[in-house]
Amino acid sequence: MRGVTAQVYETGRRLALGASATSVHWIKGLCFFALGDGTVHVFDDAGALQMKREVHSGPILCAAPHPIAGALLTGGDDGFLCETESDGTLSVVEEFGGKWINHLVSNSASGIFAAALGKSVSVFRKDSQKVVHTFTYPSTVGGLALDAKGRRLAASHYNGITMRYVLMPDDKGQTLNWSGSHLAITLSPDADYVISAMQENALHGWRLPEKIDLRMDGYPAKTRSFSWDKRGRWLATSGANSAIVWPFVGKLGPQGKPPMQPGEREALVTAVAFHPNEEVLAIGYADGAALAVRLNDQMGVELDEPGEGPVTALAWSADGKQIAIGDEAGRGAIISLSS
Repeated sequence: MRGVTAQVYETGRRLALGASATSVHWIKGLCFFALGDGTVHVFDDAGALQMKREVHSGPILCAAPHPIAGALLTGGDDGFLCETESDGTLSVVEEFGGKWINHLVSNSASGIFAAALGKSVSVFRKDSQKVVHTFTYPSTVGGLALDAKGRRLAASHYNGITMRYVLMPDDKGQTLNWSGSHLAITLSPDADYVISAMQENALHGWRLPEKIDLRMDGYPAKTRSFSWDKRGRWLATSGANSAIVWPFVGKLGPQGKPPMQPGEREALVTAVAFHPNEEVLAIGYADGAALAVRLNDQMGVELDEPGEGPVTALAWSADGKQIAIGDEAGRGAIISLSS
């Protein structure tokens, strides 16, 4: 591990968020934190607070960048889907009658965003701030994902996942069946693979369109965080004492191939995020520490030292020059890194 001082003290700034970080997002050069106390905080790339706004009456459960506006979409247990701009301007996009909004996804290429509530997913388009159509599922939606073009929507649920073309309201969907509870979900950038995290500390996936089953197990804890590298050759996952990074090259992806395991420590990995341009992986841990590791030689740098709660949010800026970190105890950081 390069250096003995955490990078946050050399080229970063510590942030006192005051609440657990639900997620963090870089939007038009600014860093938006969605927090468990219902607030949104906005910082510049040097870590200076630009805006703080109470958005929800309860915790923010999910967040995603608005697909076209320079704003953050958030969903809460108050049933409100809100849009917060960097200057604090707040708009209610939709009110769902107190239903919890558990998952949000968006895509700038298609201008789509979608919100999961119980057994349904409401779809919005860039030219309409209202629901344009709703998909229903056989059980509560465990996770949502859009492909890189924002055309295919994957939703996980009990006993499998369902793929739909998100702009086609009459699409009945392609269901991929596998017994058990399917939670977090991710689609590869080329949409050739869909992977879900199971209740029993394992991953299940499919290669599309052949529907070839993939099984990845041996995790000591549930996977809650996924990240693909830019080319879609590697999938990093949380849920072990190192990042588990599966190779996705060839028709069978990771089948029969061992994963890379960078960043091994005593604490479990709770969050992962690939650099937008390089094979560098940011890794957050259950003890609050964070590392950045280069895959080709597994050399790394300590981004932040252990704190009082697990890392719950990691995000690189679009140019990869800054990384934002947030944890369950309300500690945050924005750190500048050179290539």
